[in-house]
Amino acid sequence: MIAISEFNTAINKARPLLKSLQSLYQRLPETRCQCEQTGVCCAFLPEMTWMEALQWSGAIRQMSANARIGILQKFLKFYLTNPIRHSGCPFLENGACYIYELRPFACRAYGLWSPEFGKVRTQNSRQDRKALLQMWHKFGLELPPETVEFEIDYCDKVSCATGKSMSDRQLMDLLQQIYGLDQALPELQTKFEAEYHSDFSFLTASLALGYRKAVLGKFAVIKEIVMQGTEERLEQILDKVSLEVLESP
Repeated sequence: MIAISEFNTAINKARPLLKSLQSLYQRLPETRCQCEQTGVCCAFLPEMTWMEALQWSGAIRQMSANARIGILQKFLKFYLTNPIRHSGCPFLENGACYIYELRPFACRAYGLWSPEFGKVRTQNSRQDRKALLQMWHKFGLELPPETVEFEIDYCDKVSCATGKSMSDRQLMDLLQQIYGLDQALPELQTKFEAEYHSDFSFLTASLALGYRKAVLGKFAVIKEIVMQGTEERLEQILDKVSLEVLESP
């Protein structure tokens, strides 16, 4: 697990590299989306690199105390109720991204991949969700298939504002360069991927509650919602949220 002290040190080390991250983002073409369902692609949190996770954490620490406690509760609620609740990315407000300039590569490149590649990604995601359904079954919980198997088809409504697009190979090369920034903090990068599955909400919940309590708390919350239809455990956890994890070191 990643301790808060390690996390604080990582945020400080990451600051000089965030300009490089933003510079790499700028290589992506400006996009436009003609989708009539604004924000529907934000139903889930994107996978992100360790540097992108630190970028989000740094941005949260710049918020006011009330805003920080609010966003922390949203991330914990997202983590604890996923996959049977689809509340959307905690940074989604009224169909718009609250931190649009700091959105990760996965969000920026969404809709830019070729239709063929996009279909593969969607299919892989659906297979992962079926595996998740089986995992919960092994724990003795039958989750509603319609909630776990919910998946959005890859978007075909995105176009490049300048008319100049990028190939799948170019997008993958750029992603590798972004991923390469994580090499400045290799040990924590490995932990973020292996222990937290590149999930920012899991990382946030672990820092706020402790790794073991985050895992057991999620199981308890999901079990109560599925078997009793109540959310008392969820409310108890959210009421105890502290700002400590989001305070500047």
